[in-house]
Amino acid sequence: MEKFDVYGVCNPLIDLLSHIPDLFLKKRGIEKNIMHLISLEKQQELLLALAADNLSLEFAAGGSGANSMIGIAQLGGRAAFSGKIGKDEHGKIYREKLEELGVSARLGEGEGTTGSSLVLVSKDGGRTMNTYLGMCQELQATDIDPAVIQTSKYLYLTGYLWDTESQKKAVRCALDEAKKCNTKVAISLSDPFCVTRHKVDFKNLLQNYASMVFCNQEEAFTLLDTNVTQEAVEILSNWTETVVLTLGANGALISHLGQTFYIDPLAVRVEDTTGAGDAFAAGFLYGMTHDLSALDSGRIGATLAGAVIEQTGSRYQGQAHTLIREKLGISL
Repeated sequence: MEKFDVYGVCNPLIDLLSHIPDLFLKKRGIEKNIMHLISLEKQQELLLALAADNLSLEFAAGGSGANSMIGIAQLGGRAAFSGKIGKDEHGKIYREKLEELGVSARLGEGEGTTGSSLVLVSKDGGRTMNTYLGMCQELQATDIDPAVIQTSKYLYLTGYLWDTESQKKAVRCALDEAKKCNTKVAISLSDPFCVTRHKVDFKNLLQNYASMVFCNQEEAFTLLDTNVTQEAVEILSNWTETVVLTLGANGALISHLGQTFYIDPLAVRVEDTTGAGDAFAAGFLYGMTHDLSALDSGRIGATLAGAVIEQTGSRYQGQAHTLIREKLGISL
């Protein structure tokens, strides 16, 4: 059985990316910079509105967890990914693209539409996601391979999975399998929207299963009902051995086994923040599964995230090895 550094499970989504003026959001009452779950009909309405305003679209195989697994593969790590797609053309393309990008595609399939996310990118780089989950919501326990969990260093799960009973059951089965075979669990809180809806469940997951948590400041504050960063880090550190708390333009804080590290912010030209958090997670997980320190892992994560922010799209388009060597002097 092939061994993996990280086995990611999340919602596989076809990304539909468009750069828009903020007026587009205001006219339609869409709250900026968060993820909205919408119907297929609503998404189609927005696509028609973009076309009417002559705003172009770009397409990519995406989804938060898949972006992170692709980032790990770009850095030279071994990653697998599971989620549920439809038996349609988008699903076929998704599987092919994932494999082409170096990720082992362990995807379940069902009769239905592959999920998609309409990502509206503002001029300041902020992204507002309008997501139709489609077959993602039908994820079953049988769509997650226990053999891959057993041969992976980390099982990586995202908060986006916590929407339907079948998804929750699948996640719980995966967590139980990871605990049984001593595979570490990393959890991303994903979005303040997810945290608000599932606060109690997320606390339980972190306290009872997670070895590592990824979150930004707003997600942490929402989960813990605090607005004090130090307090948030201390609470999360009592629950997990590793806390990765990103602070946007102010860098990041990492707490690992009782030590706290500050990751300095990088000077970047903001083009599009889509996928920045996913890239940070990819860099950090790569480092931690390749015997690098928490500090260097964080620096790799920040560097990869910064490179993603400076371009359009959710993933770095260049040579990740070269980027890390030139920016940090670290040879992977």
